[in-house]
Amino acid sequence: MDRLFCARLAYIGDVAGCIAGCSQWDGGLIGYGMHMRHAHQLFCFFDPYYRRFVMADIKQDLLSLQYSQNFDIQGLQEANVDLQLPPAPTTLATVYGVVSDGTAPLADATVKLFDSTGMPYQHTMTDATGNYTLTGIPNGTYSLAAVKDGYLLSDAAGIILTGGTTAEVNLVCVPDVTLALGAIAGVVMVSGSMGASTPLAGAKVTLQNPDGTTAAVTYTAADGEFAFYDLADGVYTLISSAEGYLADSTMTAVIANGSIANVNMSMTVDTRTYNGTVSGIIRDTSGQAVAGCFVGLYRVTTVGTLTQEQLVAVTKTNTAGKYLFGGVTGGEYLVKAKLEQ
Repeated sequence: MDRLFCARLAYIGDVAGCIAGCSQWDGGLIGYGMHMRHAHQLFCFFDPYYRRFVMADIKQDLLSLQYSQNFDIQGLQEANVDLQLPPAPTTLATVYGVVSDGTAPLADATVKLFDSTGMPYQHTMTDATGNYTLTGIPNGTYSLAAVKDGYLLSDAAGIILTGGTTAEVNLVCVPDVTLALGAIAGVVMVSGSMGASTPLAGAKVTLQNPDGTTAAVTYTAADGEFAFYDLADGVYTLISSAEGYLADSTMTAVIANGSIANVNMSMTVDTRTYNGTVSGIIRDTSGQAVAGCFVGLYRVTTVGTLTQEQLVAVTKTNTAGKYLFGGVTGGEYLVKAKLEQ
């Protein structure tokens, strides 16, 4: 006698019956499905001797899996690890729909599901006909959005899922011609000794058109990065500048068919201008500014426990008691002042 393998079960009354998509093998029927009344999965086996289906429960989670932090045990140490297990979801929802441009469906669009706090929960991609399906979603409040290269992110669609519902949410992505244009991204680094480089913040980066006119200007972020976008095809020149630094060279970037170019720009310290200043006011004990007062700038060096002070620059205060030292290179300093008759 042949047996049938059933791909699905349907609940009829108090028994589960096998339906659709069966292939034969001798001896009886076997299948699987979902018992709708008790909401748990079942295996269905047809016993030819008793001429009836035999059901076997598939184990389901009652409490969700949780985990502790890593811990170490050495020798005779004792460890106490407590865990609190939340109830496992008993009913999970499904969201499906179509992503289109308002007229035609969009294949390979990314659809993302966000929870009520705006954190990403799940994502998928549309098929060739623009359809998508998200399954296994616990009850709650969510929002969905879709995006595709060359299209703007769709407006978010809010949805509340309860009781293992199945909901349809269609999304529309609007094309944006500027997204087909090119972009240039890069970083400005300072070349240091022994080949070491560090990012340079606040550097000015100028983008020049192929005809030499300025197309755009930007400044580097704290990590030395910069970016230009919405660029038509062409050959562009990039020039970096920053106070106290010299550009090693200009850079060129080619945009073709809306491509993206990544560049690394390098600058070196300008020893002539890369320095600081020291300034202040000299007053007497009554708070009056002292004009014509001698002011000395001393460089402080420490080797081991020995500290030395070396006079490196001198000046005198003006009529307002002010003084200024320029061209002060990096290091530790102190200022001394005195007035003679």
